[in-house]
Amino acid sequence: MRILQITLIFIFFTACQKNTSQNKAPSEVSKTILDGTSQKENVVQQQKITNGIVFRDAQGNLLSDAQKDSIVQYVENIQALRRFDDENNNTEYILFQNYEDLKGFVPDEAIENLIEENRLRRSGGQGAVLNKRINDQWKDKPLPEGNFLQMIDGSTKSFADFKGKLLVINFWYINCGPCIIEMPYLNNLVREYQNEDVQFLALSFDTVLDIKSFLETTEFIYEHGSISRSLMYDFTPVSPGHFIVDEDGIIRDIVIGAPRNTEIIFDKLADLIEKNKK
Repeated sequence: MRILQITLIFIFFTACQKNTSQNKAPSEVSKTILDGTSQKENVVQQQKITNGIVFRDAQGNLLSDAQKDSIVQYVENIQALRRFDDENNNTEYILFQNYEDLKGFVPDEAIENLIEENRLRRSGGQGAVLNKRINDQWKDKPLPEGNFLQMIDGSTKSFADFKGKLLVINFWYINCGPCIIEMPYLNNLVREYQNEDVQFLALSFDTVLDIKSFLETTEFIYEHGSISRSLMYDFTPVSPGHFIVDEDGIIRDIVIGAPRNTEIIFDKLADLIEKNKK
């Protein structure tokens, strides 16, 4: 079966009514409560769905709106795993009760990640989960290749243009309050390392024109570039974010989010710079 891109995001449903079916897996409920759509009808229905929202049971069977509503209504402790079907450009929600229900449809490795993230969520909240995802994806990995950095001086660069020196990347955007609050401390960081082989690059999904306009009234002395929203969200869906990249273009340390005491961002980043300097 084709493996789709899975985004480990949960939506929790609470049943409105109790029913004798509450201890059954979603796939069983779809058979007992809704003796409706045949497998052949599911296939035909699936072929017609593009650019939409799709609901499935834990074994991948396509659910009609009536089937989905009945499962949500009559089954307690239903969770929904969201994933993206790149081929049909659909957002899919897989309804399930227990992780074991997903075996055979969702890859075992993804199920293990779900279980680990659930433990993290209980102990450290959603922030801990996001931090794990970002570190799993990027820590000790190279920056992507390609000329997709639109610099505010009008040039186009790639991350390869920054190799040879330690690189500190800040992901931000104009309407991000915590990003703006920490800028004076980031400016001090640039001044602290102005005579060393350390580069500071700020990337935003705002347009070059909007970044220039912002910088007319707010001091932010990093080198500035604009990237696509999708690429920035691929690096981090949370701003501000800071990546420490070694001279070979390998991401060595990651800081996501702003600390409650904003001023400590200076010491936190300075410690990582010193750790990674050669």
